[in-house]
Amino acid sequence: MLPLINEIITLFGPRVAGSEAEYKAQNFVADKCRQYTPHVRVLEFKDYLNARFGKLKYYVVIYFLSLAIIKISPPIALLLTATSMFFIVFDLTMYRDILTNFPGKLQTSSNVEATLEPSGEVQSTLIFSGHMDSTLEYRWWFKYGETGVKMTVACGILMALQMLYNLSVTIHPYAAAEYLWWFFLLASPLTIVWWSMYAEEAVPGAQDNLSGIAIAFETFRHFSHESRNGISVLKNTRVKFISFGSEEKGLCGSRAYARQNEMTLKKENAHLINIDGVRLVSELAVVNKETMNGASHSPILIKKLNESFVKVHAAPKNVAVPIGGTDAVSFTRRGIPAVTIIGMSATNYDFTYHTRNDIVDHIEPQSLEIVKNALIDFVEKWDKSR
Repeated sequence: MLPLINEIITLFGPRVAGSEAEYKAQNFVADKCRQYTPHVRVLEFKDYLNARFGKLKYYVVIYFLSLAIIKISPPIALLLTATSMFFIVFDLTMYRDILTNFPGKLQTSSNVEATLEPSGEVQSTLIFSGHMDSTLEYRWWFKYGETGVKMTVACGILMALQMLYNLSVTIHPYAAAEYLWWFFLLASPLTIVWWSMYAEEAVPGAQDNLSGIAIAFETFRHFSHESRNGISVLKNTRVKFISFGSEEKGLCGSRAYARQNEMTLKKENAHLINIDGVRLVSELAVVNKETMNGASHSPILIKKLNESFVKVHAAPKNVAVPIGGTDAVSFTRRGIPAVTIIGMSATNYDFTYHTRNDIVDHIEPQSLEIVKNALIDFVEKWDKSR
């Protein structure tokens, strides 16, 4: 699987959402799939790809505006910061679709879908997915590591405290308010972390998330019939491979796919197994929930995946991812059973995450093999149980 990861990085380099590199890489993997099935679709979609994280600078501007306006009109300052916090909580951290067309322009990205039909009657569909795009480097995370992550979180907390300060001054002015105002002014340099979060250069995206692409593709390929193009060796289970685009911009690709295909997916009894960021054998985990965005994933998939990992002599963790979101969220929120598998720490900072250190050399090959073998065992048992 490492050769496929290396090949994509060598041919296309970093693959920012909506870029020509992402487009070419998606078509490259589509051609790979056509070796095993004619049922391959490159599904373009349009979205305001910079809307969610493009608001970061606006939150900083509101912070400074509030510092000035609180002296003149506390209610207006409160309104500004309350509006900012609303979008920070629901749009930025919880991945809710609020004001998805601002800021930025409408851009084109794509998903790739490949399908293998079973030899018998279809009773369910298993989807294996990863995302093709990589992100611009998180400047402060690369420079300061875990401290940079804490600075990012602290900036959000500072903005929340400012809103509470504005609320208290609006309700009842008090003498200590002046001293607190100076605190927010002196703490304001911290907002540079949000203002300049992204560097100019994008990261290679080896583990995040070509590891997921490689594992999902190899699992898909494993079940292709040697002599019957487009047919799998399974009896009653349809198998799909999906390479999502624009995940790093707020799950845009999976959101578009789940929205457009919701009724079909439910009719097919579809289940999604998403793979995102597999690097270390010691950190292999099945994600049962994603705390910040409130998604709790399929208990059935979690149970059966745990059993298959044990079968291949691995003991995965069951974790709750504290921040961010994976493509499984887009399916879970629409009532389509889904789960994500990861291979990096869910609690400690990983030095490769969203930095230039995300290269092939930092992936343990065995971690990819273990996940692939567990998924193969999972599919075989799934098909027999039908």
